[in-house]
Amino acid sequence: MPPIKRPGPLFPLFVFLIAVSLVGFFVAASDYYTYSAAAIENTASISPLNKESLLSLTKPTGVSYDTEVKYRKFFITAPGAQKVELLADFNRWGKDPVELKPYRKGYFETSVALTAGEYKYVFSVDGKDVLDPLNKDRQFVDGREICIKTVK
Repeated sequence: MPPIKRPGPLFPLFVFLIAVSLVGFFVAASDYYTYSAAAIENTASISPLNKESLLSLTKPTGVSYDTEVKYRKFFITAPGAQKVELLADFNRWGKDPVELKPYRKGYFETSVALTAGEYKYVFSVDGKDVLDPLNKDRQFVDGREICIKTVK
Protein backbone atom coordinates (compact mmCIF):
# COMPACT_ATOMS: atom_id res chain seq x y z
CA MET A 1 0.00 0.00 0.00
CA PRO A 2 1.47 3.36 -1.05
CA PRO A 3 2.03 5.99 1.62
CA ILE A 4 -0.62 8.76 1.97
CA LYS A 5 0.63 12.11 0.69
CA ARG A 6 0.21 15.00 3.09
CA PRO A 7 -0.29 18.60 1.89
CA GLY A 8 2.88 20.68 1.84
CA PRO A 9 3.51 23.81 3.90
CA LEU A 10 2.31 26.10 1.06
CA PHE A 11 -1.12 24.47 0.78
CA PRO A 12 -2.80 26.63 3.48
CA LEU A 13 -1.39 29.75 1.79
CA PHE A 14 -2.77 28.58 -1.56
CA VAL A 15 -6.24 27.95 -0.03
CA PHE A 16 -6.14 31.37 1.66
CA LEU A 17 -5.28 33.15 -1.62
CA ILE A 18 -8.11 31.40 -3.45
CA ALA A 19 -10.57 32.38 -0.67
CA VAL A 20 -9.43 36.03 -0.76
CA SER A 21 -9.74 36.09 -4.57
CA LEU A 22 -13.27 34.69 -4.43
CA VAL A 23 -14.35 37.19 -1.78
CA GLY A 24 -12.91 40.05 -3.86
CA PHE A 25 -14.69 38.81 -6.96
CA PHE A 26 -18.06 38.58 -5.22
CA VAL A 27 -17.68 42.01 -3.60
CA ALA A 28 -16.90 43.55 -7.02
CA ALA A 29 -19.82 41.68 -8.61
CA SER A 30 -22.16 42.90 -5.89
CA ASP A 31 -21.02 46.53 -6.43
CA TYR A 32 -21.54 46.20 -10.17
CA TYR A 33 -25.00 44.66 -9.71
CA THR A 34 -25.97 47.46 -7.30
CA TYR A 35 -24.68 50.08 -9.75
CA SER A 36 -26.49 48.51 -12.73
CA ALA A 37 -29.79 48.15 -10.90
CA ALA A 38 -29.60 51.72 -9.58
CA ALA A 39 -28.68 53.14 -13.00
CA ILE A 40 -31.70 51.46 -14.57
CA GLU A 41 -33.97 52.55 -11.70
CA ASN A 42 -32.76 56.17 -11.77
CA THR A 43 -33.23 56.56 -15.51
CA ALA A 44 -36.65 54.91 -15.56
CA SER A 45 -38.20 57.84 -13.68
CA ILE A 46 -36.83 60.46 -16.10
CA SER A 47 -36.89 58.54 -19.34
CA PRO A 48 -39.43 59.93 -21.77
CA LEU A 49 -42.34 57.82 -22.89
CA ASN A 50 -41.74 58.91 -26.45
CA LYS A 51 -39.28 61.01 -28.44
CA GLU A 52 -41.72 63.89 -28.94
CA SER A 53 -42.09 64.57 -25.21
CA LEU A 54 -38.31 64.77 -24.78
CA LEU A 55 -37.88 66.97 -27.83
CA SER A 56 -40.54 69.38 -26.53
CA LEU A 57 -38.43 69.91 -23.36
CA THR A 58 -35.34 70.98 -25.30
CA LYS A 59 -34.92 74.12 -27.33
CA PRO A 60 -34.09 73.52 -30.99
CA THR A 61 -30.55 74.58 -31.86
CA GLY A 62 -31.08 74.89 -35.60
CA VAL A 63 -28.86 71.89 -36.29
CA SER A 64 -30.51 68.64 -37.23
CA TYR A 65 -29.56 65.92 -34.79
CA ASP A 66 -30.37 62.27 -34.61
CA THR A 67 -33.42 61.61 -32.38
CA GLU A 68 -32.17 58.26 -31.12
CA VAL A 69 -32.24 58.10 -27.31
CA LYS A 70 -28.78 57.46 -25.83
CA TYR A 71 -27.71 57.00 -22.22
CA ARG A 72 -25.06 59.39 -20.93
CA LYS A 73 -23.23 59.19 -17.62
CA PHE A 74 -22.88 62.14 -15.29
CA PHE A 75 -20.36 61.67 -12.48
CA ILE A 76 -18.37 63.67 -9.96
CA THR A 77 -16.02 62.96 -7.08
CA ALA A 78 -17.14 64.82 -3.97
CA PRO A 79 -15.58 63.31 -0.82
CA GLY A 80 -17.64 63.94 2.28
CA ALA A 81 -20.77 64.98 0.36
CA GLN A 82 -24.10 63.72 1.66
CA LYS A 83 -26.26 64.41 -1.41
CA VAL A 84 -25.40 65.19 -5.04
CA GLU A 85 -28.05 66.10 -7.61
CA LEU A 86 -27.90 66.89 -11.30
CA LEU A 87 -29.46 70.24 -12.21
CA ALA A 88 -29.98 70.55 -15.95
CA ASP A 89 -32.22 72.03 -18.61
CA PHE A 90 -33.71 68.58 -19.30
CA ASN A 91 -34.95 68.23 -15.71
CA ARG A 92 -36.08 71.86 -15.40
CA TRP A 93 -33.04 72.79 -13.30
CA GLY A 94 -33.90 70.43 -10.45
CA LYS A 95 -37.70 70.55 -10.45
CA ASP A 96 -37.60 66.89 -11.52
CA PRO A 97 -34.51 65.95 -9.46
CA VAL A 98 -31.95 63.44 -10.63
CA GLU A 99 -29.99 62.27 -7.60
CA LEU A 100 -26.58 60.74 -8.20
CA LYS A 101 -25.91 57.43 -6.50
CA PRO A 102 -22.98 57.42 -4.06
CA TYR A 103 -20.17 54.86 -4.36
CA ARG A 104 -16.90 54.39 -2.53
CA LYS A 105 -14.51 57.24 -1.79
CA GLY A 106 -16.96 60.06 -2.62
CA TYR A 107 -17.74 59.00 -6.19
CA PHE A 108 -21.27 59.84 -7.37
CA GLU A 109 -22.80 58.73 -10.69
CA THR A 110 -26.02 58.47 -12.69
CA SER A 111 -27.07 57.72 -16.26
CA VAL A 112 -29.64 59.78 -18.15
CA ALA A 113 -31.46 59.03 -21.41
CA LEU A 114 -30.90 61.89 -23.86
CA THR A 115 -31.43 62.51 -27.55
CA ALA A 116 -28.78 64.22 -29.65
CA GLY A 117 -28.27 67.90 -28.84
CA GLU A 118 -26.63 70.26 -26.38
CA TYR A 119 -27.59 70.16 -22.72
CA LYS A 120 -26.72 72.61 -19.96
CA TYR A 121 -26.05 71.31 -16.45
CA VAL A 122 -24.36 71.77 -13.07
CA PHE A 123 -24.10 69.54 -10.02
CA SER A 124 -25.66 70.43 -6.68
CA VAL A 125 -23.36 69.12 -3.94
CA ASP A 126 -25.12 69.44 -0.57
CA GLY A 127 -27.14 72.37 -1.97
CA LYS A 128 -24.18 74.24 -3.50
CA ASP A 129 -23.77 74.51 -7.30
CA VAL A 130 -20.54 72.89 -8.52
CA LEU A 131 -19.25 72.76 -12.09
CA ASP A 132 -18.15 69.46 -13.61
CA PRO A 133 -14.34 69.54 -13.15
CA LEU A 134 -13.81 67.19 -16.12
CA ASN A 135 -15.94 69.18 -18.58
CA LYS A 136 -14.17 72.27 -19.93
CA ASP A 137 -17.05 73.09 -22.32
CA ARG A 138 -18.67 75.91 -20.31
CA GLN A 139 -20.86 78.91 -20.91
CA PHE A 140 -22.24 81.91 -18.99
CA VAL A 141 -26.04 82.10 -18.90
CA ASP A 142 -27.72 84.88 -16.90
CA GLY A 143 -24.47 85.56 -15.04
CA ARG A 144 -24.13 81.91 -14.01
CA GLU A 145 -21.41 79.62 -15.35
CA ILE A 146 -22.72 76.22 -16.49
CA CYS A 147 -21.36 73.14 -18.26
CA ILE A 148 -22.45 71.98 -21.72
CA LYS A 149 -22.81 68.28 -22.63
CA THR A 150 -23.08 67.59 -26.36
CA VAL A 151 -24.77 64.35 -27.39
CA LYS A 152 -24.23 63.29 -30.99
